[in-house]
Amino acid sequence: MSLLARTSLVSAATLASRVLGFARDAATAAVLGVGPVADALAAAMALPLLARRLLAEGAFNLAFIPALARAGDDEAAPRRLAGATLLLLCGLLLLLAAAAALFMPQLIGLMAPGFEAGGQRADVAILCGRVVVLYVPLAGLAAIYGGIANATHRVLLPALAPAAANVTVLCVIAVLLARGLMESDTAAFAIVVAQVGAGAAQFVLMRLAARGCPALPLFRVLTVQDFRGALGVLRAALPALLFAGLSQLRFIVVVAAVSASPGAVAALNYAQRLLDLPLGLVGASAGAVLVPALLRRGRAEAADDAGRAVLAALAFALPAAVGLAVLAEPVVVTLFQRGSFDAEDARLTGALLAVLAASLPAQGLERILSAAASTAGLITVAERIALASLVLCMAAAAALAWALGPLAAAGAVALSSLASILALGGSLVRRGALRFSVPALLAAAGLAAASLAMGVAVHAFASAWPPAQGTLSGILRLTGLICCGAVIYGAGALGVKVAVSRAWRHGT
Repeated sequence: MSLLARTSLVSAATLASRVLGFARDAATAAVLGVGPVADALAAAMALPLLARRLLAEGAFNLAFIPALARAGDDEAAPRRLAGATLLLLCGLLLLLAAAAALFMPQLIGLMAPGFEAGGQRADVAILCGRVVVLYVPLAGLAAIYGGIANATHRVLLPALAPAAANVTVLCVIAVLLARGLMESDTAAFAIVVAQVGAGAAQFVLMRLAARGCPALPLFRVLTVQDFRGALGVLRAALPALLFAGLSQLRFIVVVAAVSASPGAVAALNYAQRLLDLPLGLVGASAGAVLVPALLRRGRAEAADDAGRAVLAALAFALPAAVGLAVLAEPVVVTLFQRGSFDAEDARLTGALLAVLAASLPAQGLERILSAAASTAGLITVAERIALASLVLCMAAAAALAWALGPLAAAGAVALSSLASILALGGSLVRRGALRFSVPALLAAAGLAAASLAMGVAVHAFASAWPPAQGTLSGILRLTGLICCGAVIYGAGALGVKVAVSRAWRHGT
């Protein structure tokens, strides 16, 4: 199967999972709204969602797959490395989960300092957090077996694993809705239990995907050298994991900054989950498809491939960002405004989504550039840039929240991610690991212009098309606006491609 076919397959499966994720988030919003219980659940779920970003969505592959490929000529060497990595990673995650459960009150106090100690938000967050950390070691198991499957180009079943997780949670939420358990502590507790079940479902599917692979973990003959190799895998994975987790880490940082504002944590969570769709599509393809492809290429060819991957990510992320910014409130109203989630909740969530959308192109490019850095051996450089970006986000979020409030604090995400890609992209170009042709640069400028034109047109159409009453009418209006935007952007992008191709042929 070609690189394009595997990328398309992963993207399609990831899209199906994200659609189910939207349904899960919409159902959660209907049950909890943007109230104290919703704030508490969002804070409690922050660490497990970080574990999912780091481990269960392909980022771990950026170090694990190359290590399996380099394990040696011995047929059992990849199996021993996989076994040692599984034991080391899952043992570490079990210890971290136990420590988090023990010190959950302190963790919630750190992540959400605005929650009043002994109040409903803090108490529910602590209870739910102690249960849902069980998801963390399950995410580690899923990462190991998913990497083994991806190393042999089995991409479909691992890409579908998140969909199985979403279905698990949706089934529980359906029961809550049927029983009318709205905005209750019981509902939040049931959702976190379902999240643990979702982690088990992901692990089972990843294990099935890896069945019969030559690198299945072997435990009986492990040596000290095997565990040293596993330590090397974990060390090499740190930059990739940092970049994969930066979106969630930034969310945690902004949550801490805005936690004193009632409803801001839950609204930020819903907005972030909407942003996860395009980010997940880019990240899944980078981990499951781009890394194995770059490993098989020479230095010059890999640099060109990385440049083309950046252009492909921009072609998707730029219009997605503009579309989310322009249609933020209609998207939120259509997806979430029902049950306990009212019009005021929709306005707050839509405003936060519009601000976060500005960060989408930069955060998407981080996934591609970190993959290129990992395969080029620039681990330390990428790690330092990721950490510096996170520190910048902390400082900016705290200052903006204090001076201007939650909406301004959300802007720290765009600021830090832009600084990150400028620093990492510059380092890759200087070291010859990233190269852009003149047509690619012209195409990128043209795609930006096409996205801007689309945004202006969609905004005009939205202004002329009054908001509809009722769910079905709202869906039709939103669908119509999205289709208009897609046609305008598609025509613009096609025009850019033709114009660049003609100009380049004429110039050469």
